Amino acid sequence: PGARMECMSSLNPVDVGACHGLTMGEIRQMLGPQVLETMRSDPSSARLPGGESQQDVTKRLEPFIVDYLERQVQPVIIISHLSTLQILYEYFTGTAREHSTKGFWALDMPVGTVIQLVAKFGGAYAGVSWQETRFQV
Repeated sequence: PGARMECMSSLNPVDVGACHGLTMGEIRQMLGPQVLETMRSDPSSARLPGGESQQDVTKRLEPFIVDYLERQVQPVIIISHLSTLQILYEYFTGTAREHSTKGFWALDMPVGTVIQLVAKFGGAYAGVSWQETRFQV
């Protein structure tokens, strides 16, 4: 009762372009080791041919975050693809820099886990910090 469900295209997964549906072995064979090395060395801006980078997805998510999520006063549940959830998690927890050399895909978000973030305001830095609880489903 009172809950509202919305589907938003901004929550689509990272677009891998020409590599959609391919295994890592097939991607390596098609693109060669240099492309994958570039992705490892600069994961936030590297993109597969015709695809999106982490920066592209972050820019795509910004209107959703600013215009929708940050204005909410009630709990929000986001169900999306792993890559999108990883980028949203990094945004809210401020951990993007920690993963900048590894890529968002290195962020530990186990399948079948619900991550609850509850905002805590104030404190030593007078900003927002997050209390995180993980639930195995």
